[in-house]
Amino acid sequence: MAKVQLYLLNIFYLRVKKNLLEYEAKNIKQLISKFVAEYKAKIGTDFLNTKQNFVNDLIIILLNGRNIRFLKGKKTKLSDNDKIYLSLPVSGG
Repeated sequence: MAKVQLYLLNIFYLRVKKNLLEYEAKNIKQLISKFVAEYKAKIGTDFLNTKQNFVNDLIIILLNGRNIRFLKGKKTKLSDNDKIYLSLPVSGG
C-alpha cells in the first residue's frame, strides 16, 4: 500500500475543516472509500454515492494534477507520496 496525501478543496475543506489528510491505499477507490467512511457525517450525502461508498460522478479527483478519468478511473494505482485532490467543479465569471 502507498502512503498518499489527500487534499480537500472548496466544499470538502469547508465541511471537514481540514485541507490535508494522509492515508494508505493501493488505488483511488480504496482511498476515497476510506475517506468517505471516516467523514461521511461531515460531508453529508449531497456528494456521495452511498451504494458504492464513493463520491458521485460530479466530483473531480486529480492524481498529481491529472484527472483520474483520463487514467484508469477508480482503479488507478497509487504510489508513495502521490497527491490526490478532491474538488467540486467551479465556474464563474
